Amino acid sequence: MTLGGALVVKSGLHPWAPSPLGAATGIPRSPLFGAKKYTQPMRRLELQTPIPLVNDNWQASFPLELEEPNAKRLSWHTDFSASTPPDPRYVNQRSGRGPIEGRPPGEFFAHQRWQEFFPEVGYILSMADLQSGTSFHPRFPTQAANKVWTFGQGRSARGAPTPPLIKARYGEPLLARIYNNLPLDRADNGDFGRNEISTHFHNAHNGAESDGACNAFHFPGTFYDYRWSTTLARRDRVNTGMTEPRASGPDGHGGLTHVAGDFRELQGSMWFHDHRFFFTAENVYKGNLGVINYYSGPDRGNERLADGVNHRLPSGYALDWGNIDFDVNLVIHDASFDKDGQYTFDIFDMLGHLGDCMMVNFAYCPYFEVLPRKYRFRLLNAGMSRFIKLAIVTTDKKKVPFTFIANDGNLLVNPIPSTALGGELPIQSPAERYDIVIDFGAFPAGARLQLVNLLLHKTGEKADGPVSISNALKGEDKDPAVGGLLEFRVVSKVDSVDAPGLVLKAADADNSYIPPTLTEQIPIVTPVRTRHILFKKDELNRAEDCLPSCEDKEFLPWVVRINGEDQHSLNANRVSLLVPKPGEVEHWTIENGGGGWDHPIHLHFEEGVTFKRNGNTPPVHENLVRKDVWRLPGDGKVTFQVQFGEFGGAYVQHCHNTVHEDFAMLLRYQILADNGEAQLAVSPTPIPTEDGVTFKTPEILPEGDPRKRSS
Repeated sequence: MTLGGALVVKSGLHPWAPSPLGAATGIPRSPLFGAKKYTQPMRRLELQTPIPLVNDNWQASFPLELEEPNAKRLSWHTDFSASTPPDPRYVNQRSGRGPIEGRPPGEFFAHQRWQEFFPEVGYILSMADLQSGTSFHPRFPTQAANKVWTFGQGRSARGAPTPPLIKARYGEPLLARIYNNLPLDRADNGDFGRNEISTHFHNAHNGAESDGACNAFHFPGTFYDYRWSTTLARRDRVNTGMTEPRASGPDGHGGLTHVAGDFRELQGSMWFHDHRFFFTAENVYKGNLGVINYYSGPDRGNERLADGVNHRLPSGYALDWGNIDFDVNLVIHDASFDKDGQYTFDIFDMLGHLGDCMMVNFAYCPYFEVLPRKYRFRLLNAGMSRFIKLAIVTTDKKKVPFTFIANDGNLLVNPIPSTALGGELPIQSPAERYDIVIDFGAFPAGARLQLVNLLLHKTGEKADGPVSISNALKGEDKDPAVGGLLEFRVVSKVDSVDAPGLVLKAADADNSYIPPTLTEQIPIVTPVRTRHILFKKDELNRAEDCLPSCEDKEFLPWVVRINGEDQHSLNANRVSLLVPKPGEVEHWTIENGGGGWDHPIHLHFEEGVTFKRNGNTPPVHENLVRKDVWRLPGDGKVTFQVQFGEFGGAYVQHCHNTVHEDFAMLLRYQILADNGEAQLAVSPTPIPTEDGVTFKTPEILPEGDPRKRSS
């Protein structure tokens, strides 16, 4: 049933009594109050303020008043290790032991190409307990501080109620200093989450030391300096003279900063999140995530600047670049709550976490006011295991048109009208990003529309299929996460986010534009080699050989098989695939080994041009599109073209059902770089402890090493 168009979820007599809906469907029932009504405004993400950095003899110096150590090529751990006894300046002040920086010591974890991509701006973030007095909805209880861990802005800040947003631009490398301000005691975690963190930038072109997924986690009281280079892929081989105007970033004064590289590989909508092996799902679900928008010459974030390069996509015009008045990030995930209304997570579930409360920007049932004009929405599925399928509908259940413009942060060659997609967005895996444009110009002030999830889940293993819009709006007993999650309210005026104090009105001209061509196609070519990676389940696979540790896991049911050889589960010290030379084109086929499971497979560092799905042409939103996450249904198979370059080191490929990842569906791959630095060799595996990092020499699977194979 509905109340005023709002979905009603069945609940117990007391607002926080357990729901009478049974657990037979496999989804734990949060003790919700009765009606789902859109009673709170949607929170915009916490915009981060860039800090200018000064080059002090090739060390990046923060403003003196911040009293921050300089950022440098080698980790401060290197200085800690070189002093005997340890110099107190380099010792973790909270624990009294170990180094101040968690980045491992030595050349293998030095920032690659440091002088070439010297950071010009910095951001200081702290991962910490949630701010006091925070809840997900006015009628939800206040969350205990250790139930939610989020980022705060600054060295000692508590966690903010919403994820951070960083606006970055090509041509301006940045440094993200991330402090671990979590409790020293592992047990002080609100029953889930690990107080050791490692931040992955999904899916930018960065050196492995800043990718965040090479087992270099760090402890409370330490920081880690990630240098996010804003490198445009293929810079060493394409447009090296920087003459292509589309390979560029905004200069802040109406012009462009030209960069080397292939403009067809420009990126836009990205995010960062925890990647602590075996605890990724717990930590990301707990709040360890943020969003980054990359801006470029074609995707400037200024809809009024017409220079022949800028696409003028919906964004705004108050700032030279990076306007977000009409360019809105939506972070969507499903949440669960216990009998006291506290955020909860089942750490024993090996199949996949499903919550029954859909959140948008960490708020339950929000509304968002829009003017009658075009808006761009950057949709991130930040759930751990839940696939979603979204539609925009009117109060009389009619589908609202939209235009699909980007997939996983990559602009499509040609925008896709929603009619070519059946009027609904395609199924969206965990970690996939879809950018769409909605034109609210056809709706008068006072109109209300809903963003609706149509995809039913019964367990975390896979999606069970979409339901009709009518059934979704009635409510689905088998899965309360089906239905409305955000209401759009068309109004006559809104306050500007980009220029506080400015009032934006319905009568203002909409100068935004969706050009018929957004980029150019990267051709599929004959590869130097092919690879086959099979992801499958083995319920009897015991937790052994996990180096450095299997943590608290007894069984690791998710395994990976390379080129038809033996299966393996996660081992940070095992190189499953080796890339011997940058610039070589490879074709990878990733396959689901069957058994009724869905696996969203993510490749770090590079994107692949998708050209086959189950041996056939992929659907229109994937065909010849650059992506970094591919959904593999049972027995599904995808082939993509990939080319590696610019940086080297240890990266990973894994299932982004992060519960599957934590139960070992992950492989390490190694790129041997030709940039004249340590990554010419296979990097040792860091073994972090509270007293510092040691290293172990990795093994290399012969089936993944082309130097030992003929093809």
